[in-house]
Amino acid sequence: MIQQKILPISCLCSIYINTDLNDFILSIDSLFTQEYIPDEYVIVVDGPIQKKINFFLDYLKEKENIFKIYYLKKNSGIGISLSKGLKLCKNEFVARFDTDDLNLKNRLKNQYDIFMKNSEVSIVGGNVIEFNRESKQKYSFLKSSPTKKENILKESMYRNPVNHPTVMFKKKDIITIGSYKNMLYFEDYELWLRSLKNNLIIYNLDKPLVAMDRKHFLYKRRGLKYAYYEMIFIIEVFKKKLIKKKFIIFFILRILIRIIPKFLSKIIVNIDPIREKKDYKFNYFFYTSEIKKSPLSLYKKFKSFELIKRK
Repeated sequence: MIQQKILPISCLCSIYINTDLNDFILSIDSLFTQEYIPDEYVIVVDGPIQKKINFFLDYLKEKENIFKIYYLKKNSGIGISLSKGLKLCKNEFVARFDTDDLNLKNRLKNQYDIFMKNSEVSIVGGNVIEFNRESKQKYSFLKSSPTKKENILKESMYRNPVNHPTVMFKKKDIITIGSYKNMLYFEDYELWLRSLKNNLIIYNLDKPLVAMDRKHFLYKRRGLKYAYYEMIFIIEVFKKKLIKKKFIIFFILRILIRIIPKFLSKIIVNIDPIREKKDYKFNYFFYTSEIKKSPLSLYKKFKSFELIKRK
């Protein structure tokens, strides 16, 4: 068994009624079973959740003392829930993680090292491996982020310059500029725009830190509802002068992409220059089975706990 090293990092996530229990446990395990681990997990329960997830949270409260769980009475959206959760984090460094993603080897260590080397950096992100667990294709996509300071600023004018599920930031800096806002689907993009306007330094590592199921991601970001909230976002950021007016054409095109037929949307995503087809041969089933085999795995411990409690 590996000798784990604890880093002064809080890992922050939000769960809600549609959170999948299996994905949720694996997302925690993908951090929990690594060599470099955080000393705190903060989980915000955004309104009512499924009974089986409540049961898992009961296990965490009873058996694992590094989990801090905060309950919101009603579903308030990820912006509000993350803002509440951020205040509860005890550490200066806070790592975001999504409950349906997998964190890759040494993610936290790679980001923590950047902060130790450069005290002026406020936010550290990285690349994402996008896979499709239902696909027979052997390749996956690498969704990259700009790494140079000038490119981060330039790209922020027409697209999100940071992969939110990979991000780690300084708690104080984010709270100082107003933390997450209630900006459905765009709470992260709006936060990075405010960060740049307030001269916070964003550093993107040129390496994958997280693996994401691409199919789920693609279809969540389509339709009239998503286009409507993108319009609200656009109006807000232009009102606050977070984006220059000359870039409005890019946002009109973004909205159009949300409402075109699925097959056309898929073609556009496939030719997106920031999504590079890579022969990573990322195998979701192999990766997760290795996590579950670990003696440190919460998945294994919880299953045993579940069997005992249900007897």
